[in-house]
Amino acid sequence: MYVQLIASPNGGDVRIAAPQLGQLAQRFGAMRHRVAAPIVAATLAVASVAGAQVSPPASASDTLSLSIVDVQRLIVQQNPGFLATRQETAIAGGGLRQARLYQFNPDLSFRALGGNAATRGGQYEATVTQEIEWAGQRGLRIDAARTGVTRATSVVQNAGRMILAEGSISFYRALAAARRMAVAREALALTQRLIAAVRTQLAEGEISTLEANLAEIEAGRAQGRLLNARRVATSAELDLKQLLGFNPDKPILLDSVSSGIIEGALDQDSLIAVALARRPDLAASSASVRELETLTSLARRLGLPNLRLGATIERGPSSGPAQVGPAIGISLPMFNRNQGLVQQREALTEQARFSQREAVLRVRTDVTEAVRAYRIASDEAAVFETSVVRPARENIALLEIAYREGKIALPTLLLLRNQLLDAEFGYWDAWLAQREARVRLEAATGALTPPVESLTPPDTNDDSAAADASSRNIR
Repeated sequence: MYVQLIASPNGGDVRIAAPQLGQLAQRFGAMRHRVAAPIVAATLAVASVAGAQVSPPASASDTLSLSIVDVQRLIVQQNPGFLATRQETAIAGGGLRQARLYQFNPDLSFRALGGNAATRGGQYEATVTQEIEWAGQRGLRIDAARTGVTRATSVVQNAGRMILAEGSISFYRALAAARRMAVAREALALTQRLIAAVRTQLAEGEISTLEANLAEIEAGRAQGRLLNARRVATSAELDLKQLLGFNPDKPILLDSVSSGIIEGALDQDSLIAVALARRPDLAASSASVRELETLTSLARRLGLPNLRLGATIERGPSSGPAQVGPAIGISLPMFNRNQGLVQQREALTEQARFSQREAVLRVRTDVTEAVRAYRIASDEAAVFETSVVRPARENIALLEIAYREGKIALPTLLLLRNQLLDAEFGYWDAWLAQREARVRLEAATGALTPPVESLTPPDTNDDSAAADASSRNIR
């Protein structure tokens, strides 16, 4: 005996063909009144999960509600790895401050020449000198340090772009995992209602042991499916908390589902041009080239001798006044003229130029790949939305009618239920893929780059207050 379900192309009706339809209706006539209502009700509950929010747990008032906007705001404020990278701007700022200082301090030397009883005071000689850079070394040093600040700022911005993308994807993964767990939980509830009815029917001899075993197997699969979904959801939530700098035990609630659709047409060439103009990693590579070019010029200038100007005061053995005169000195660059340093800086500059070219190619590749991935993911999500999930939910009503008429056997009912579950899980996979593709496209074009004003490290004098605030957020 078999039952064949033939769905029309528009999903409007279902024709049921059964060679032994009469015997089927007679055999399951008694069963349908006992299990039809709970099965259909639970099945409808499974289908409604896709459009409903995840039910918030009955937790304490300290549960933190998070949307994608909240995640993107908190992650640049509290992620320890990003906060460590953000110190690059402070480090570069310290280098600029040091470069603005004069490189050499005055030098004071004193020499006592001794004395005798015939003199009123001993002989001595004191010299004060100041080494002077005369070939523009200080200006080059300041220019290089200023470019280093620009490079460090771009490096921090790029780290922010990457951590924002990682945090956004982690948020969507945790949200999709929570939705899948809700579907699995409702499926288990359906199976538990079904298995109770099946055991009653088996005891009354209305169904065979084979059919009862199928229901028992399905109950075990439903439990395993829920445990697996719970494991994935827990792991995804912990990953999100770690990125946000939260304690693993801090309760959170993901309460926002933003659209994964980007309005307007995606012109690949225009997006590449936008990315080349605002990607911070490309700006960092360009600044690195300029910084190393300036440092190379500085290395050449440092090979030139510096002047030493000063004054000398000397008192001889006579009791006359001390003699004051100028002191002039100069180093002789006979051995060390920074030949090795110049060669090293030239090689580093050439290396930076190659890295800059690689960054340009990487930007173009990232945008091209992200645009194609987003288009495919959007098409996949649209297919699941219109051609899979909607017809699957419409079949619930048809399933109810067929079962009430005694035209569907227990194995067929289990098969249709699993098809519904597969459709729901596939929909959430496609939903997640579309949003991940959108985040990667925004990251590839530089849209997720944080503003410069948000990258300034806190004042070191306020460390204790900042630590207290961070501790409160973590708790």
